[in-house]
Amino acid sequence: MEKNSLNKTGGTKAGALLCPACCVEYVEVEFDLDVEDVVLHNVKALRCPSCEEEQFTPEQVEEIKKRVSNTAHP
Repeated sequence: MEKNSLNKTGGTKAGALLCPACCVEYVEVEFDLDVEDVVLHNVKALRCPSCEEEQFTPEQVEEIKKRVSNTAHP
């Protein structure tokens, strides 16, 4: 993921994450995610509104890991 700099233009905010394929600012979305046979509801991710590729921030990945470990059965 590429961080937008102050020198870039096109209507994006400084520091916004851009899709490397489309050069469009990612938007935050929520959806249900199936991880290790556990369905997590309202998982946050970043999605490109153009190509719909999804990315997770490091914080989002940690939240997913935490939620899976809290709901996983031994």
